[in-house]
Amino acid sequence: MAKKIVSAAGRFSNSTSSGSDDSFKAKNIGDYTVAKKVEGKYRMARILYIVGFFAVIILVIALFGVIIPGGYGVMAGLAMSGLGGWMLWFFTRRYVEIEYSYAIENGELICTEIYGNKSDKLLLRTKISNIERTAPYEEPYKAEADAFDMKDRIYLISSPSSDQIYFSIYKKEDGSKGVVFYEGSTKTIGAFKYYNSQNTVVKELRR
Repeated sequence: MAKKIVSAAGRFSNSTSSGSDDSFKAKNIGDYTVAKKVEGKYRMARILYIVGFFAVIILVIALFGVIIPGGYGVMAGLAMSGLGGWMLWFFTRRYVEIEYSYAIENGELICTEIYGNKSDKLLLRTKISNIERTAPYEEPYKAEADAFDMKDRIYLISSPSSDQIYFSIYKKEDGSKGVVFYEGSTKTIGAFKYYNSQNTVVKELRR
């Protein structure tokens, strides 16, 4: 399981890097987490999950009611559906509670997807030196990011409507390129600027 870099609170935290130069950490290491906003396909997926969850419980109760005659079947169904429902909820609800995090530290960009604050998946780990462009997702830079196929894109944004979206174009190990979208902040974009100033475009940010 990938190391979780950032707190789920969506606030900057101290770097996990080792070293004693606190001023360096404060100025040139940034990390951030955002929760995926409940809208569009994600909203529908959550609704279907809840509907499916209760449908399974009702089905189990009905099945036991048919198999075991009398009130005992319903009671057994309630007991089994309660236990099974709890296990189903415990092991699967994390996949409809999604957060994204990214960190810039030790000259690397590290991106993870977090499930229910319980597990995470490493989406990208690359050296900042492999990044050919970091810029706000707006004109005149937007077309550079839009040129990539969907298979070469990574999204770490809470919502497509966010006005804080940045992108970074990076070189993969096989020589091809990809693009990652994320919500920028003064701290994280400052870290990009420190490690890769010639390829970083900075705009004024609200946070």
